[in-house]
Amino acid sequence: MMLLFVTLAVLAVLYYKVRIGRYTKGIEIMHTSQWGLGGTWVVANEVVRKEAVTMFAYFAKAIKHHGYRPFQWSAICGKHFLVLNHPDDIKCISKDPNSCFIKGPIAYEILKIYFGDGIIMANGESWKSQRHIMSHMFSRRLLRERMSTVFGTHAQDLVNVFRKAAQSGMVFNVQVPFYCYTFDCINMVAFNCEVNALGGVQSDVEFQHAFDVLQNRITDRFVTPLWQFFAKFQLTESERQISKTTGIVNEHIHKILDSYYNEAGEISDALEGDQTITGLYLEAAKLEGITYSRKFLRDLVFNTLAAGRDTTASALTSCIQYLCDHPEWQDKLGAEAKEVFNGNTQEALTFDDVEGRSPIAEAIFLESLRLNPAAPFNERYCVKEVTFPSGAKAYPGDAVQWYPIVTNRLKEFWGEDAEEWDPSRWLDGKAKNYDEFMYTAFHSGPHMCIGKPLAMLEGKIALLTLFAHFRFTKKEGFKTRVVNSMTYTNDANGMQVYIRECDQMTN
Repeated sequence: MMLLFVTLAVLAVLYYKVRIGRYTKGIEIMHTSQWGLGGTWVVANEVVRKEAVTMFAYFAKAIKHHGYRPFQWSAICGKHFLVLNHPDDIKCISKDPNSCFIKGPIAYEILKIYFGDGIIMANGESWKSQRHIMSHMFSRRLLRERMSTVFGTHAQDLVNVFRKAAQSGMVFNVQVPFYCYTFDCINMVAFNCEVNALGGVQSDVEFQHAFDVLQNRITDRFVTPLWQFFAKFQLTESERQISKTTGIVNEHIHKILDSYYNEAGEISDALEGDQTITGLYLEAAKLEGITYSRKFLRDLVFNTLAAGRDTTASALTSCIQYLCDHPEWQDKLGAEAKEVFNGNTQEALTFDDVEGRSPIAEAIFLESLRLNPAAPFNERYCVKEVTFPSGAKAYPGDAVQWYPIVTNRLKEFWGEDAEEWDPSRWLDGKAKNYDEFMYTAFHSGPHMCIGKPLAMLEGKIALLTLFAHFRFTKKEGFKTRVVNSMTYTNDANGMQVYIRECDQMTN
């Protein structure tokens, strides 16, 4: 038995060395002597340490350790990961003219209970088909005629929530209402479903909580060896929470889907002319002769909720975080809000109110996402051998990772003040200096986030509406703490502030 164990150990080492030898000379390896036991166990070990709470914080630390050069790390199971940061390498992955990359099987296996076969995890023809149909959902016409009205109306609801907090004089966590705001908005524009999370309706609060718990616990699987075993037999609290919250989330989604079916269990003809995202999607699919199962539609709804809620809510929370540190920009934003509202802050802002008239709000939103991207890391799997512009190589079966939270801060491209929050870098024509492969908060190339126009409009309307009424001061001594999650999200303490109403404008 001992001889067998030694033989297997020697073969494993030789295999590891052979694999490593295939990589271009000069590509560094994350050595176990520096970073722990290796692979998933390293990440699991580092994640629980206070100085690197999240996976992306851990890898940001590793990337800096390697001088921002490409490097490789290997999991105990033998899977190899290549970490890249240079915009030219990211461009190679994003454009992928030779179809070298897919969203890989490991991530799919972990996330299928979450995203299913929706666009976020889809590959090949399925992704192309979904992308093609969804491209019609975010036209300027729909943003102007429908979506902006929803955003403006719910932003006024947000004002009511913040006003109560201001009048109480108590410290207030702004992260919670931001997630409620975006949840209300995406349910209305996507499904014509009024959930009133901002109003604290119990069933919707329960769903939001379940949605958050599921998102956080799913992420645990990335750093948990043998998670499939734990899931099958429900051996951990994390897996038991996943099972419980999946049921709550799916129940909510199927209630939404019920409105799209007739008594015969078929897609209703009444959807014709439906201007919601889902209605438009189903109508377009019908015109192209495509029929979807209820399971696929569940995945469509879930992907829409996840993408439509988290990006803007995360960004708005980050905006308040940085604006508290830079109060001069609060006044600049307030002055812009005064001009945009033109004296009537009770009216809901529209597309025409803010489009081309809110450069400061847009700069603040973009800069906050630059430093705190809602999707802080990305991964693809190689299906063909590829050599990157940096000289790094990847082989079939290898995973390639890149981290917007690092790329968006590279001094080589953003200047010596790359780590500083400075919205002015987006003003006075400077934005043209930053291409989509340097600024990857919304991904890049053919995979550019299709909902970016929605997120930008929703975020600008919320910022302008709030700063027409309020100013914010961070609770003394408070520090944000990001949790290990699919998106850049603070823990339950969120962003703690004091709110005061301002009389800069005449209602």
